[in-house]
Amino acid sequence: MFNYSAKRDNHTSTHPRTPMLEQLTIDQIAIIAHSDIRFRPGYNVLTGETGAGKSILIDALGLVLGERADASHIRHGAERATVSATFTRLSPAICQLLAEDALDDPDNPGQIHIRRSLRDGGSKAWANDQNITGAKLKTLAATLVNIHGQHSNQALLKNDEQRRRLDRYGGHHDQLAACAEAYRHWQALEKQQQDWQQNRAAQEERLALLAYQLEEIENIAPQPDEFGTLAERQSLLAAADEILGKGGQLSAQLSESDHNLKTALRQALREANHLATTSHTFQETAELLEQAVVYLDEASDALNKQLNKIEHDPEALAAVEERMSALHSLARKHHCDPAGLPAHWQKLADEHAALAAENEDGSQLAAACQAAETAYRERAVALSTARQQAAPKLAHEVEHWIRQLGMNKATFTIDIVPAARPAMHGTDDITYTLCANPGQTLQPLAKVASGGELSRVSLAIEVACLDEAPTPTVIFDEIDSGIGGEVADTIGRLLHTLGQSRQVLCITHLPQVAAYADAHYRIEKTSDDKETQTRVTALDDDTRIIEIARMLGSADSDTSREHARSMLARKSAGTEQD
Repeated sequence: MFNYSAKRDNHTSTHPRTPMLEQLTIDQIAIIAHSDIRFRPGYNVLTGETGAGKSILIDALGLVLGERADASHIRHGAERATVSATFTRLSPAICQLLAEDALDDPDNPGQIHIRRSLRDGGSKAWANDQNITGAKLKTLAATLVNIHGQHSNQALLKNDEQRRRLDRYGGHHDQLAACAEAYRHWQALEKQQQDWQQNRAAQEERLALLAYQLEEIENIAPQPDEFGTLAERQSLLAAADEILGKGGQLSAQLSESDHNLKTALRQALREANHLATTSHTFQETAELLEQAVVYLDEASDALNKQLNKIEHDPEALAAVEERMSALHSLARKHHCDPAGLPAHWQKLADEHAALAAENEDGSQLAAACQAAETAYRERAVALSTARQQAAPKLAHEVEHWIRQLGMNKATFTIDIVPAARPAMHGTDDITYTLCANPGQTLQPLAKVASGGELSRVSLAIEVACLDEAPTPTVIFDEIDSGIGGEVADTIGRLLHTLGQSRQVLCITHLPQVAAYADAHYRIEKTSDDKETQTRVTALDDDTRIIEIARMLGSADSDTSREHARSMLARKSAGTEQD
Protein backbone atom coordinates (compact mmCIF):
# COMPACT_ATOMS: atom_id res chain seq x y z
CA MET A 1 0.00 0.00 0.00
CA PHE A 2 1.24 3.43 -0.88
CA ASN A 3 0.39 6.78 0.63
CA TYR A 4 0.30 9.48 -1.98
CA SER A 5 -1.12 12.14 0.27
CA ALA A 6 1.73 11.61 2.71
CA LYS A 7 4.17 12.18 -0.09
CA ARG A 8 2.32 15.18 -1.48
CA ASP A 9 0.36 16.74 1.35
CA ASN A 10 -0.74 19.63 -0.84
CA HIS A 11 -3.08 17.28 -2.70
CA THR A 12 -6.47 17.51 -1.09
CA SER A 13 -9.93 16.63 -2.25
CA THR A 14 -11.15 19.67 -4.16
CA HIS A 15 -13.55 18.19 -6.72
CA PRO A 16 -16.18 20.96 -6.50
CA ARG A 17 -13.63 23.64 -7.30
CA THR A 18 -11.10 21.82 -9.49
CA PRO A 19 -10.64 23.31 -13.00
CA MET A 20 -11.61 20.80 -15.63
CA LEU A 21 -12.45 19.82 -19.18
CA GLU A 22 -16.21 19.76 -18.83
CA GLN A 23 -17.38 18.99 -22.35
CA LEU A 24 -15.85 17.62 -25.55
CA THR A 25 -17.96 17.68 -28.71
CA ILE A 26 -16.78 15.91 -31.87
CA ASP A 27 -18.45 16.18 -35.29
CA GLN A 28 -17.36 14.31 -38.41
CA ILE A 29 -13.91 13.29 -37.21
CA ALA A 30 -12.64 10.00 -38.72
CA ILE A 31 -15.33 7.41 -37.87
CA ILE A 32 -17.02 9.60 -35.26
CA ALA A 33 -20.14 11.18 -36.78
CA HIS A 34 -21.10 12.96 -33.57
CA SER A 35 -20.12 12.56 -29.96
CA ASP A 36 -20.87 14.84 -27.03
CA ILE A 37 -18.91 13.83 -23.93
CA ARG A 38 -19.42 15.48 -20.55
CA PHE A 39 -16.57 14.72 -18.21
CA ARG A 40 -16.65 14.90 -14.44
CA PRO A 41 -14.19 16.23 -11.90
CA GLY A 42 -11.70 13.78 -10.47
CA TYR A 43 -10.58 10.60 -12.15
CA ASN A 44 -12.29 9.76 -15.50
CA VAL A 45 -11.52 6.53 -17.33
CA LEU A 46 -12.23 5.58 -20.96
CA THR A 47 -12.23 1.95 -22.02
CA GLY A 48 -13.16 -0.09 -25.05
CA GLU A 49 -12.18 -2.87 -27.37
CA THR A 50 -8.98 -2.59 -29.35
CA GLY A 51 -9.80 -0.62 -32.50
CA ALA A 52 -12.92 0.96 -31.04
CA GLY A 53 -11.59 4.46 -31.61
CA LYS A 54 -9.86 5.48 -28.40
CA SER A 55 -6.94 6.91 -30.36
CA ILE A 56 -9.40 8.92 -32.48
CA LEU A 57 -10.73 10.50 -29.31
CA ILE A 58 -7.24 11.58 -28.30
CA ASP A 59 -6.57 12.82 -31.84
CA ALA A 60 -9.76 14.89 -31.74
CA LEU A 61 -8.78 16.41 -28.42
CA GLY A 62 -5.35 17.12 -29.86
CA LEU A 63 -6.97 19.01 -32.75
CA VAL A 64 -8.86 21.34 -30.45
CA LEU A 65 -5.62 21.87 -28.54
CA GLY A 66 -3.75 23.07 -31.62
CA GLU A 67 -2.20 19.93 -33.10
CA ARG A 68 -1.63 19.86 -36.85
CA ALA A 69 -4.76 19.21 -38.88
CA ASP A 70 -5.31 17.96 -42.40
CA ALA A 71 -8.10 16.63 -44.57
CA SER A 72 -7.47 13.03 -43.43
CA HIS A 73 -9.13 13.89 -40.10
CA ILE A 74 -12.46 14.66 -41.82
CA ARG A 75 -14.95 11.81 -41.88
CA HIS A 76 -15.42 10.25 -45.31
CA GLY A 77 -18.25 11.98 -47.17
CA ALA A 78 -18.27 15.07 -44.94
CA GLU A 79 -17.27 18.54 -46.13
CA ARG A 80 -15.94 19.65 -42.79
CA ALA A 81 -15.25 18.53 -39.24
CA THR A 82 -15.54 20.36 -35.93
CA VAL A 83 -14.18 19.73 -32.46
CA SER A 84 -15.00 21.89 -29.47
CA ALA A 85 -14.03 21.77 -25.82
CA THR A 86 -15.30 23.68 -22.81
CA PHE A 87 -13.08 24.23 -19.78
CA THR A 88 -14.66 25.52 -16.59
CA ARG A 89 -13.66 26.63 -13.08
CA LEU A 90 -10.43 28.11 -14.43
CA SER A 91 -7.86 29.37 -11.98
CA PRO A 92 -7.33 33.13 -11.50
CA ALA A 93 -3.92 32.80 -13.19
CA ILE A 94 -5.43 31.31 -16.36
CA CYS A 95 -8.26 33.86 -16.29
CA GLN A 96 -5.65 36.62 -16.13
CA LEU A 97 -3.89 35.20 -19.19
CA LEU A 98 -7.19 35.14 -21.08
CA ALA A 99 -7.93 38.74 -20.07
CA GLU A 100 -4.51 39.90 -21.25
CA ASP A 101 -5.23 38.43 -24.70
CA ALA A 102 -8.82 39.75 -24.66
CA LEU A 103 -10.11 36.16 -24.82
CA ASP A 104 -12.14 36.23 -21.61
CA ASP A 105 -15.92 35.99 -21.60
CA PRO A 106 -17.48 38.48 -19.14
CA ASP A 107 -20.78 36.59 -19.27
CA ASN A 108 -19.08 33.32 -18.27
CA PRO A 109 -16.11 34.16 -16.06
CA GLY A 110 -13.78 31.28 -15.32
CA GLN A 111 -14.73 29.47 -18.51
CA ILE A 112 -13.34 29.11 -22.02
CA HIS A 113 -14.91 27.45 -25.04
CA ILE A 114 -12.46 26.41 -27.77
CA ARG A 115 -13.64 25.39 -31.23
CA ARG A 116 -11.64 24.06 -34.20
CA SER A 117 -13.16 23.71 -37.67
CA LEU A 118 -11.48 21.70 -40.44
CA ARG A 119 -12.04 21.90 -44.17
CA ASP A 120 -10.15 20.48 -47.10
CA GLY A 121 -7.47 23.13 -47.42
CA GLY A 122 -7.23 24.51 -43.93
CA SER A 123 -8.65 25.02 -40.48
CA LYS A 124 -9.79 27.82 -38.17
CA ALA A 125 -9.88 28.11 -34.41
CA TRP A 126 -11.89 30.20 -31.97
CA ALA A 127 -11.61 30.85 -28.25
CA ASN A 128 -14.78 32.24 -26.68
CA ASP A 129 -15.99 32.98 -30.24
CA GLN A 130 -12.90 35.02 -31.06
CA ASN A 131 -10.71 33.85 -33.93
CA ILE A 132 -7.18 32.89 -32.84
CA THR A 133 -4.06 31.66 -34.61
CA GLY A 134 -2.76 28.11 -34.36
CA ALA A 135 0.27 29.32 -32.40
CA LYS A 136 -1.94 31.15 -29.91
CA LEU A 137 -4.15 28.06 -29.59
CA LYS A 138 -1.19 25.84 -28.72
CA THR A 139 0.07 28.35 -26.17
CA LEU A 140 -3.38 28.50 -24.59
CA ALA A 141 -3.77 24.72 -24.64
CA ALA A 142 -0.50 24.25 -22.77
CA THR A 143 -2.10 25.97 -19.77
CA LEU A 144 -5.18 23.74 -19.86
CA VAL A 145 -4.23 20.15 -20.72
CA ASN A 146 -1.19 17.92 -20.34
CA ILE A 147 -1.31 14.72 -22.43
CA HIS A 148 0.92 11.73 -21.65
CA GLY A 149 0.75 8.93 -24.16
CA GLN A 150 2.67 5.79 -25.03
CA HIS A 151 4.90 7.91 -27.22
CA SER A 152 5.97 9.70 -24.05
CA ASN A 153 7.59 6.47 -22.91
CA GLN A 154 9.78 6.30 -26.00
CA ALA A 155 10.52 10.00 -25.85
CA LEU A 156 11.76 9.47 -22.31
CA LEU A 157 14.64 7.37 -23.67
CA LYS A 158 16.11 10.49 -25.30
CA ASN A 159 18.48 12.63 -23.29
CA ASP A 160 16.87 15.84 -24.51
CA GLU A 161 13.51 14.75 -23.09
CA GLN A 162 15.17 13.69 -19.83
CA ARG A 163 16.72 17.12 -19.56
CA ARG A 164 13.35 18.79 -20.21
CA ARG A 165 11.68 16.68 -17.51
CA LEU A 166 14.33 17.66 -14.97
CA ASP A 167 14.04 21.33 -15.86
CA ARG A 168 10.27 21.17 -15.59
CA TYR A 169 10.53 19.53 -12.20
CA GLY A 170 13.10 22.04 -10.98
CA GLY A 171 11.16 25.03 -12.27
CA HIS A 172 14.15 26.24 -14.29
CA HIS A 173 12.15 28.33 -16.74
CA ASP A 174 13.80 31.63 -15.88
CA GLN A 175 17.33 30.15 -15.85
CA LEU A 176 16.65 28.44 -19.18
CA ALA A 177 15.34 31.65 -20.72
CA ALA A 178 18.36 33.63 -19.49
CA CYS A 179 20.76 30.96 -20.73
CA ALA A 180 19.07 30.78 -24.13
CA GLU A 181 19.11 34.56 -24.55
CA ALA A 182 22.79 34.75 -23.60
CA TYR A 183 23.59 31.89 -25.99
CA ARG A 184 21.80 33.57 -28.91
CA HIS A 185 23.63 36.84 -28.23
CA TRP A 186 26.99 35.07 -28.05
CA GLN A 187 26.37 33.10 -31.23
CA ALA A 188 25.27 36.24 -33.09
CA LEU A 189 28.53 37.96 -32.16
CA GLU A 190 30.46 34.81 -33.09
CA LYS A 191 28.82 34.91 -36.52
CA GLN A 192 29.74 38.57 -36.92
CA GLN A 193 33.32 37.81 -35.97
CA GLN A 194 33.49 34.89 -38.41
CA ASP A 195 32.09 37.06 -41.17
CA TRP A 196 34.60 39.75 -40.33
CA GLN A 197 37.46 37.25 -40.41
CA GLN A 198 36.31 35.91 -43.77
CA ASN A 199 36.03 39.40 -45.22
CA ARG A 200 39.21 40.67 -43.65
CA ALA A 201 41.53 39.69 -46.57
CA ALA A 202 39.29 41.38 -49.08
CA GLN A 203 39.04 44.43 -46.85
CA GLU A 204 42.81 44.62 -46.51
CA GLU A 205 43.17 44.53 -50.31
CA ARG A 206 40.53 47.22 -50.67
CA LEU A 207 42.19 49.36 -48.02
CA ALA A 208 45.53 49.12 -49.84
CA LEU A 209 43.93 50.09 -53.15
CA LEU A 210 42.09 52.99 -51.54
CA ALA A 211 45.28 54.22 -49.90
CA TYR A 212 47.08 54.17 -53.28
CA GLN A 213 44.20 55.96 -55.01
CA LEU A 214 43.93 58.56 -52.28
CA GLU A 215 47.67 59.26 -52.40
CA GLU A 216 47.44 59.66 -56.18
CA ILE A 217 44.53 62.09 -55.89
CA GLU A 218 46.13 63.94 -52.98
CA ASN A 219 49.20 64.59 -55.15
CA ILE A 220 46.96 66.39 -57.64
CA ALA A 221 44.59 67.76 -54.97
CA PRO A 222 41.68 68.83 -57.17
CA GLN A 223 39.66 71.65 -55.62
CA PRO A 224 35.95 72.36 -55.81
CA ASP A 225 35.03 74.35 -58.97
CA GLU A 226 38.69 74.33 -59.95
CA PHE A 227 38.25 72.78 -63.38
CA GLY A 228 35.59 75.30 -64.43
CA THR A 229 37.77 78.23 -63.34
CA LEU A 230 40.75 76.76 -65.19
CA ALA A 231 38.70 76.28 -68.33
CA GLU A 232 37.58 79.91 -68.24
CA ARG A 233 41.14 81.20 -67.65
CA GLN A 234 42.54 78.97 -70.39
CA SER A 235 39.98 80.37 -72.80
CA LEU A 236 40.99 83.99 -71.93
CA LEU A 237 44.72 83.35 -72.12
CA ALA A 238 44.44 81.53 -75.44
CA ALA A 239 42.48 84.43 -77.01
CA ALA A 240 44.48 87.29 -75.37
CA ASP A 241 45.96 88.75 -78.59
CA GLU A 242 42.64 88.79 -80.36
CA ILE A 243 40.81 90.25 -77.37
CA LEU A 244 43.39 93.01 -76.81
CA GLY A 245 43.40 93.95 -80.51
CA LYS A 246 39.66 94.18 -80.99
CA GLY A 247 39.15 95.60 -77.53
CA GLY A 248 41.62 98.40 -78.24
CA GLN A 249 39.84 99.26 -81.46
CA LEU A 250 36.51 99.40 -79.63
CA SER A 251 37.96 101.56 -76.87
CA ALA A 252 39.29 103.99 -79.46
CA GLN A 253 35.87 104.16 -81.13
CA LEU A 254 34.25 104.92 -77.86
CA SER A 255 36.54 107.56 -76.41
CA GLU A 256 40.10 107.82 -77.79
CA SER A 257 39.99 108.48 -81.53
CA ASP A 258 39.55 111.91 -83.09
CA HIS A 259 36.00 111.09 -84.07
CA ASN A 260 35.02 108.99 -81.05
CA LEU A 261 31.44 108.34 -79.99
CA LYS A 262 31.80 110.00 -76.61
CA THR A 263 32.78 113.38 -78.11
CA ALA A 264 30.06 113.19 -80.76
CA LEU A 265 27.41 112.27 -78.22
CA ARG A 266 28.39 115.13 -75.91
CA GLN A 267 28.11 117.59 -78.82
CA ALA A 268 24.66 116.25 -79.62
CA LEU A 269 23.65 116.67 -75.98
CA ARG A 270 24.70 120.33 -76.01
CA GLU A 271 22.61 121.00 -79.11
CA ALA A 272 19.59 119.23 -77.64
CA ASN A 273 19.87 121.27 -74.45
CA HIS A 274 19.95 124.44 -76.56
CA LEU A 275 16.78 123.39 -78.39
CA ALA A 276 15.12 122.61 -75.08
CA THR A 277 15.70 126.19 -73.94
CA THR A 278 13.75 127.42 -76.93
CA SER A 279 10.94 124.83 -76.61
CA HIS A 280 10.15 122.40 -73.84
CA THR A 281 9.11 119.85 -76.46
CA PHE A 282 12.82 119.03 -76.91
CA GLN A 283 13.34 118.36 -73.22
CA GLU A 284 12.74 114.58 -73.56
CA THR A 285 15.32 114.38 -76.33
CA ALA A 286 17.87 116.14 -74.16
CA GLU A 287 17.20 113.78 -71.23
CA LEU A 288 17.59 110.67 -73.36
CA LEU A 289 20.86 111.89 -74.78
CA GLU A 290 22.08 112.67 -71.28
CA GLN A 291 21.35 109.04 -70.28
CA ALA A 292 23.13 107.80 -73.38
CA VAL A 293 26.24 109.77 -72.38
CA VAL A 294 26.19 108.14 -68.92
CA TYR A 295 25.78 104.62 -70.40
CA LEU A 296 28.55 105.26 -72.88
CA ASP A 297 30.91 106.37 -70.11
CA GLU A 298 30.07 103.24 -68.09
CA ALA A 299 30.58 101.00 -71.09
CA SER A 300 33.94 102.59 -71.84
CA ASP A 301 35.08 102.19 -68.23
CA ALA A 302 33.96 98.56 -68.09
CA LEU A 303 35.70 97.76 -71.34
CA ASN A 304 38.97 99.29 -70.17
CA LYS A 305 38.86 97.48 -66.83
CA GLN A 306 38.44 94.12 -68.57
CA LEU A 307 41.15 94.88 -71.08
CA ASN A 308 43.54 95.75 -68.25
CA LYS A 309 42.98 92.21 -66.84
CA ILE A 310 43.90 90.51 -70.05
CA GLU A 311 47.50 89.53 -70.25
CA HIS A 312 49.55 88.02 -72.98
CA ASP A 313 51.33 85.35 -70.92
CA PRO A 314 52.36 82.15 -72.74
CA GLU A 315 53.87 80.69 -69.57
CA ALA A 316 50.62 81.17 -67.61
CA LEU A 317 48.70 79.60 -70.48
CA ALA A 318 51.07 76.61 -70.49
CA ALA A 319 50.70 76.22 -66.72
CA VAL A 320 46.89 76.29 -66.93
CA GLU A 321 46.84 73.77 -69.77
CA GLU A 322 49.26 71.49 -67.90
CA ARG A 323 47.02 71.57 -64.81
CA MET A 324 43.94 70.82 -66.89
CA SER A 325 45.73 67.93 -68.57
CA ALA A 326 46.67 66.47 -65.18
CA LEU A 327 43.05 66.70 -64.05
CA HIS A 328 41.83 65.10 -67.27
CA SER A 329 44.28 62.22 -66.90
CA LEU A 330 43.30 61.62 -63.25
CA ALA A 331 39.60 61.71 -64.13
CA ARG A 332 40.07 59.09 -66.86
CA LYS A 333 41.81 56.74 -64.43
CA HIS A 334 38.96 57.07 -61.97
CA HIS A 335 36.21 56.94 -64.58
CA CYS A 336 34.66 60.25 -63.70
CA ASP A 337 34.34 63.78 -65.05
CA PRO A 338 37.21 66.21 -64.19
CA ALA A 339 34.73 68.49 -62.44
CA GLY A 340 33.61 65.53 -60.29
CA LEU A 341 37.10 64.71 -58.96
CA PRO A 342 36.70 66.51 -55.59
CA ALA A 343 33.45 64.59 -54.83
CA HIS A 344 35.08 61.31 -55.91
CA TRP A 345 38.04 62.07 -53.67
CA GLN A 346 35.69 62.56 -50.68
CA LYS A 347 33.85 59.34 -51.48
CA LEU A 348 37.07 57.32 -51.49
CA ALA A 349 38.21 58.98 -48.29
CA ASP A 350 34.89 58.11 -46.57
CA GLU A 351 35.14 54.47 -47.68
CA HIS A 352 38.72 54.25 -46.47
CA ALA A 353 37.73 55.70 -43.10
CA ALA A 354 34.82 53.27 -42.77
CA LEU A 355 36.96 50.22 -43.59
CA ALA A 356 39.68 51.41 -41.26
CA ALA A 357 37.06 51.77 -38.52
CA GLU A 358 35.84 48.22 -39.22
CA ASN A 359 39.37 46.98 -38.77
CA GLU A 360 39.50 48.73 -35.43
CA ASP A 361 36.05 47.29 -34.63
CA GLY A 362 37.50 43.81 -35.16
CA SER A 363 39.33 43.97 -31.86
CA GLN A 364 36.25 45.46 -30.20
CA LEU A 365 34.12 42.69 -31.72
CA ALA A 366 36.49 40.06 -30.36
CA ALA A 367 36.25 41.63 -26.91
CA ALA A 368 32.44 41.78 -27.12
CA CYS A 369 32.36 38.15 -28.24
CA GLN A 370 34.49 37.11 -25.29
CA ALA A 371 32.27 39.07 -22.91
CA ALA A 372 29.16 37.44 -24.38
CA GLU A 373 30.67 33.98 -23.96
CA THR A 374 31.54 34.77 -20.35
CA ALA A 375 27.99 35.97 -19.69
CA TYR A 376 26.57 32.81 -21.26
CA ARG A 377 28.81 30.50 -19.24
CA GLU A 378 27.85 32.32 -16.04
CA ARG A 379 24.19 31.68 -16.80
CA ALA A 380 24.97 28.08 -17.83
CA VAL A 381 26.76 27.53 -14.52
CA ALA A 382 23.75 28.94 -12.64
CA LEU A 383 21.45 26.61 -14.58
CA SER A 384 23.76 23.65 -13.99
CA THR A 385 23.85 24.41 -10.27
CA ALA A 386 20.06 24.47 -10.18
CA ARG A 387 19.98 21.13 -11.99
CA GLN A 388 22.49 19.64 -9.57
CA GLN A 389 20.19 20.64 -6.73
CA ALA A 390 16.99 19.40 -8.39
CA ALA A 391 18.33 16.11 -9.78
CA PRO A 392 18.67 14.15 -6.49
CA LYS A 393 15.25 15.38 -5.37
CA LEU A 394 13.60 14.21 -8.58
CA ALA A 395 15.55 10.95 -8.54
CA HIS A 396 14.47 10.25 -4.96
CA GLU A 397 10.83 10.95 -5.74
CA VAL A 398 10.86 8.90 -8.96
CA GLU A 399 12.51 6.02 -7.10
CA HIS A 400 9.79 6.23 -4.46
CA TRP A 401 7.05 5.90 -7.07
CA ILE A 402 8.88 3.18 -9.02
CA ARG A 403 8.97 1.09 -5.87
CA GLN A 404 5.30 1.80 -5.20
CA LEU A 405 4.63 0.53 -8.73
CA GLY A 406 6.09 -2.92 -8.11
CA MET A 407 9.83 -2.41 -8.68
CA ASN A 408 10.56 -2.80 -4.98
CA LYS A 409 14.35 -2.96 -5.23
CA ALA A 410 14.88 -0.54 -8.08
CA THR A 411 17.40 2.27 -7.90
CA PHE A 412 17.00 5.42 -10.00
CA THR A 413 19.56 8.21 -10.42
CA ILE A 414 20.11 11.24 -12.63
CA ASP A 415 23.64 11.83 -13.93
CA ILE A 416 24.75 15.30 -14.96
CA VAL A 417 28.02 15.65 -16.88
CA PRO A 418 29.55 18.41 -19.02
CA ALA A 419 28.30 18.40 -22.60
CA ALA A 420 30.63 18.16 -25.59
CA ARG A 421 29.60 21.64 -26.69
CA PRO A 422 27.52 24.47 -25.28
CA ALA A 423 23.90 24.89 -26.36
CA MET A 424 20.89 27.09 -25.73
CA HIS A 425 19.86 24.83 -22.89
CA GLY A 426 23.23 25.00 -21.15
CA THR A 427 26.35 22.89 -20.90
CA ASP A 428 24.96 19.72 -19.31
CA ASP A 429 24.35 16.24 -20.62
CA ILE A 430 21.67 14.59 -18.50
CA THR A 431 21.09 10.87 -18.34
CA TYR A 432 18.51 8.93 -16.33
CA THR A 433 19.93 5.66 -15.03
CA LEU A 434 18.11 2.64 -13.63
CA CYS A 435 18.99 -0.53 -11.77
CA ALA A 436 15.84 -2.62 -11.87
CA ASN A 437 17.14 -5.54 -9.81
CA PRO A 438 19.71 -6.00 -7.02
CA GLY A 439 23.12 -7.08 -8.21
CA GLN A 440 22.87 -5.16 -11.45
CA THR A 441 24.68 -1.95 -12.24
CA LEU A 442 23.09 1.36 -12.99
CA GLN A 443 22.67 1.78 -16.73
CA PRO A 444 21.10 4.44 -18.94
CA LEU A 445 17.35 4.02 -19.07
CA ALA A 446 17.41 3.23 -22.79
CA LYS A 447 19.63 0.18 -22.21
CA VAL A 448 17.99 -1.55 -19.28
CA ALA A 449 14.27 -0.79 -19.14
CA SER A 450 11.77 -3.32 -20.52
CA GLY A 451 8.44 -2.13 -21.90
CA GLY A 452 6.63 -2.62 -18.61
CA GLU A 453 9.44 -1.15 -16.58
CA LEU A 454 9.63 1.84 -18.87
CA SER A 455 5.90 2.44 -18.51
CA ARG A 456 6.26 2.46 -14.75
CA VAL A 457 9.28 4.73 -14.79
CA SER A 458 7.48 7.10 -17.18
CA LEU A 459 4.40 7.17 -14.98
CA ALA A 460 6.54 7.73 -11.88
CA ILE A 461 8.27 10.68 -13.56
CA GLU A 462 4.97 12.16 -14.70
CA VAL A 463 3.57 11.92 -11.19
CA ALA A 464 6.71 13.45 -9.73
CA CYS A 465 6.49 16.38 -12.17
CA LEU A 466 2.78 17.03 -12.02
CA ASP A 467 3.06 19.78 -9.44
CA GLU A 468 5.55 21.55 -11.67
CA ALA A 469 3.11 21.47 -14.61
CA PRO A 470 -0.10 22.61 -12.91
CA THR A 471 -2.52 22.20 -15.82
CA PRO A 472 -6.18 21.68 -14.83
CA THR A 473 -6.52 18.44 -16.81
CA VAL A 474 -4.03 15.59 -17.17
CA ILE A 475 -4.60 12.82 -19.73
CA PHE A 476 -2.88 9.43 -19.63
CA ASP A 477 -3.21 7.56 -22.92
CA GLU A 478 -2.50 3.85 -22.19
CA ILE A 479 0.56 4.83 -20.21
CA ASP A 480 -0.03 1.65 -18.18
CA SER A 481 0.81 -0.53 -21.19
CA GLY A 482 2.78 -3.65 -20.24
CA ILE A 483 1.60 -3.56 -16.62
CA GLY A 484 -0.77 -5.86 -14.78
CA GLY A 485 -1.62 -7.49 -11.48
CA GLU A 486 -0.95 -5.67 -8.24
CA VAL A 487 0.98 -2.96 -10.04
CA ALA A 488 -2.10 -2.13 -12.09
CA ASP A 489 -4.07 -1.88 -8.88
CA THR A 490 -1.49 0.49 -7.49
CA ILE A 491 -1.69 2.63 -10.62
CA GLY A 492 -5.46 2.80 -10.31
CA ARG A 493 -5.20 3.98 -6.71
CA LEU A 494 -2.54 6.50 -7.70
CA LEU A 495 -4.59 7.97 -10.54
CA HIS A 496 -7.62 8.21 -8.26
CA THR A 497 -5.58 10.11 -5.70
CA LEU A 498 -4.23 12.42 -8.40
CA GLY A 499 -7.83 13.08 -9.37
CA GLN A 500 -8.43 14.70 -6.02
CA SER A 501 -6.24 17.67 -6.90
CA ARG A 502 -6.98 17.93 -10.62
CA GLN A 503 -9.01 16.31 -13.34
CA VAL A 504 -7.50 13.07 -14.66
CA LEU A 505 -8.52 11.32 -17.89
CA CYS A 506 -7.11 7.87 -18.54
CA ILE A 507 -7.48 5.50 -21.48
CA THR A 508 -6.74 1.97 -20.30
CA HIS A 509 -7.19 -1.71 -21.02
CA LEU A 510 -6.74 -2.70 -17.39
CA PRO A 511 -9.81 -3.39 -15.22
CA GLN A 512 -7.78 -2.71 -12.07
CA VAL A 513 -7.05 0.82 -13.32
CA ALA A 514 -10.60 1.42 -14.51
CA ALA A 515 -12.19 0.26 -11.25
CA TYR A 516 -10.83 3.23 -9.30
CA ALA A 517 -12.39 5.84 -11.58
CA ASP A 518 -14.91 8.45 -10.44
CA ALA A 519 -16.49 8.35 -13.89
CA HIS A 520 -16.36 5.63 -16.54
CA TYR A 521 -16.92 5.98 -20.31
CA ARG A 522 -17.11 3.19 -22.85
CA ILE A 523 -15.85 3.68 -26.40
CA GLU A 524 -17.40 1.30 -28.87
CA LYS A 525 -17.51 0.89 -32.61
CA THR A 526 -20.61 -0.12 -34.54
CA SER A 527 -20.99 -0.80 -38.22
CA ASP A 528 -23.57 -1.83 -40.79
CA ASP A 529 -23.43 -2.33 -44.52
CA LYS A 530 -23.14 1.42 -45.13
CA GLU A 531 -20.88 2.91 -42.49
CA THR A 532 -18.85 2.50 -39.31
CA GLN A 533 -19.24 4.79 -36.29
CA THR A 534 -17.60 5.23 -32.92
CA ARG A 535 -19.71 6.14 -29.93
CA VAL A 536 -18.78 7.25 -26.40
CA THR A 537 -21.19 6.37 -23.59
CA ALA A 538 -21.11 7.40 -19.94
CA LEU A 539 -21.66 4.30 -17.81
CA ASP A 540 -23.86 3.99 -14.78
CA ASP A 541 -23.25 1.48 -12.00
CA ASP A 542 -24.85 -1.44 -13.85
CA THR A 543 -23.26 -0.86 -17.25
CA ARG A 544 -19.94 -0.25 -15.57
CA ILE A 545 -20.07 -3.74 -14.07
CA ILE A 546 -20.66 -5.14 -17.54
CA GLU A 547 -17.73 -3.20 -19.01
CA ILE A 548 -15.28 -4.21 -16.29
CA ALA A 549 -16.47 -7.81 -16.66
CA ARG A 550 -15.68 -7.53 -20.36
CA MET A 551 -12.20 -6.24 -19.49
CA LEU A 552 -11.78 -9.20 -17.13
CA GLY A 553 -12.60 -11.68 -19.86
CA SER A 554 -16.30 -11.89 -20.62
CA ALA A 555 -19.15 -9.43 -20.20
CA ASP A 556 -21.63 -12.32 -20.25
CA SER A 557 -19.87 -14.41 -17.62
CA ASP A 558 -21.51 -14.46 -14.22
CA THR A 559 -18.11 -15.07 -12.70
CA SER A 560 -16.60 -12.01 -14.45
CA ARG A 561 -19.57 -9.86 -13.42
CA GLU A 562 -19.30 -10.97 -9.83
CA HIS A 563 -15.58 -10.29 -9.92
CA ALA A 564 -16.29 -6.85 -11.36
CA ARG A 565 -18.78 -6.10 -8.57
CA SER A 566 -16.26 -7.24 -6.02
CA MET A 567 -13.52 -5.04 -7.54
CA LEU A 568 -15.75 -1.97 -7.57
CA ALA A 569 -16.89 -2.56 -4.01
CA ARG A 570 -13.37 -3.16 -2.80
CA LYS A 571 -12.01 -0.14 -4.65
CA SER A 572 -14.82 2.01 -3.36
CA ALA A 573 -14.04 1.00 0.18
CA GLY A 574 -10.33 1.52 -0.37
CA THR A 575 -10.71 5.01 -1.79
CA GLU A 576 -13.01 6.03 1.04
CA GLN A 577 -10.32 5.02 3.51
CA ASP A 578 -7.74 7.06 1.59
